[in-house]
Amino acid sequence: MNTLELNTTSSVTPDSDSASVPQLSSYNDCMACRIIGSGAFAATGIYALRMARPSAPGSIVGKRIMGGLGVCFLAGSALRWRM
Repeated sequence: MNTLELNTTSSVTPDSDSASVPQLSSYNDCMACRIIGSGAFAATGIYALRMARPSAPGSIVGKRIMGGLGVCFLAGSALRWRM
């Protein structure tokens, strides 16, 4: 037998007090990150809404999907700005 045997079936359980990880209550991005993230969502939403206009090429179903995505991206932009 090898003299350096490792016990892989250890029954040691960590104590709940010693293994506590501090939880952050909220995470705030820097202002530049919020501006860039919100701007990217807003630009994507505006682009999708422009593709949903009646004079744009494509099917009616595709335009409705693009309109829905545009609204969702604009809502995401507003949520990104506030959080």
